[in-house]
Amino acid sequence: MQNHESLLSDLSEHDRKIIFNLCTRCSVRPRTVIVRQGNSGRDMYIVVSGSLKVSVLSGEGKEITFVILREGDYFGELSLIDGRRRSATVTAIESSELWVLGHSEYELLLREHPHTATRFLTRLLLALANRMRATDELYQDAVFLDVSSRLAKFLLNASIEDKLSGQGQRRLDVRLSQYELGTMVNASRESVNKQLRDWEEQGIVDVDKGKITLLSPEHLQQIAQGRS
Repeated sequence: MQNHESLLSDLSEHDRKIIFNLCTRCSVRPRTVIVRQGNSGRDMYIVVSGSLKVSVLSGEGKEITFVILREGDYFGELSLIDGRRRSATVTAIESSELWVLGHSEYELLLREHPHTATRFLTRLLLALANRMRATDELYQDAVFLDVSSRLAKFLLNASIEDKLSGQGQRRLDVRLSQYELGTMVNASRESVNKQLRDWEEQGIVDVDKGKITLLSPEHLQQIAQGRS
């Protein structure tokens, strides 16, 4: 069983076992839409492996991506609880494995394991509060930061340490198109493409077939803070 620290880390092994025994496991291929904005559905999902993106469409049809989900992340909890339509679309970026908690299983959890359910809901509420703070930060970034600062900040937050380089470099562990990057930082594909080319020429990043390596994270940190 995977270690879903981001949601269930405070639960006992007994509580985690109860919850996962109520889940089913499914595999999804790249570009598969798991839930779609505006559709009905009451399942909740926990990411076992892979990566997915959470996005919404504006009234004008513009896609905005809020976050990339990885192992231990989850989605669909709002519809699980209140039964309302999906507030966002979740699409697999790469092949992914998911645990699925259906609404009937959730009701079984409430009836037969009330103490576990209470602890589980407490974790959900705390995680939702953190998500609301993150959404507020995204809104502030869109208002106060320019495209280069937003892109630099996203690359830093979404990347992991490249231990093989031995030079303090970082890399994105998922392949994103420039369109997808644009939806992450509320910018056009052309703007993202131009900025990445400029940074490549300066030796700040390296882009190879969608794989992005941050050659100078320190420089990007300055850009993210509006200091360069």
